[in-house]
Amino acid sequence: MRDGRHMRCVHNSPHGGLLPDYAPHPAIVLKMEDGTGLLLPIIVLEMPSVLLMAAVRNVQIARPTLYQVVKEMIDKMGYEVRAVRVTKRVHEAYFAQLYLSKVGNESECMSFDLRPSDAINIA
Repeated sequence: MRDGRHMRCVHNSPHGGLLPDYAPHPAIVLKMEDGTGLLLPIIVLEMPSVLLMAAVRNVQIARPTLYQVVKEMIDKMGYEVRAVRVTKRVHEAYFAQLYLSKVGNESECMSFDLRPSDAINIA
């Protein structure tokens, strides 16, 4: 299984193209950059997709999002996000793991089951 180091979000629409920030975004599309060019579309609700694209584009949001609060909690407890892995697909649903490690001590790790869109947003 690939380790995800060569994966990036190429766009948040399965049809590609440039979309305005206010458009509904039904999918996050991840692309392997290891030469295979494989795409992994993850269908998400509109709000997680909008929040992800706002973060990627450095768009400021008036109030902290739940993802920002969780990330701040992780930081204040002395952990950092190490990886997000899409671990399985059951019927039409994907499952993911968010991996955290203690800053300065990578052997102290923990992981959480999340929806892929939530794990990606926290990361």
